[in-house]
Amino acid sequence: MQNYTHSIAKELESKWLELIGRPVPPIGRSLIIKYLLWYEQAKREKISPLGLFREVAQAAKTTDKRPKATLEIGSKLIRSYQGLKYEVEIVANEYLYENTLYKSLSGVAKAITGKSWNGNIFFGVKK
Repeated sequence: MQNYTHSIAKELESKWLELIGRPVPPIGRSLIIKYLLWYEQAKREKISPLGLFREVAQAAKTTDKRPKATLEIGSKLIRSYQGLKYEVEIVANEYLYENTLYKSLSGVAKAITGKSWNGNIFFGVKK
């Protein structure tokens, strides 16, 4: 079984070098297969994969995916977490929590929980 697996890995590596001309990056086998299939399809349809990547990257830079929640200065967000009540005040473009200013609600949520959170979800802020 291990020789079979090694053989498949060698075939994928060979195909990658043939199509892309660079060493295989350290990604999972299923992602390598998906990328190779997409790359072959792009070549068949005469689409430049690198050109397409550039277009997608440019579109991602210029597109605001979601509307931002707007909170009025002076508003307070109150959240109960593990039996304790936490209060955050909106100050200009920052958030005041326990006499410390944070640039994002996610930073405040991390200060409270010790873990990374989406601040809007943690505080229940809706768009």
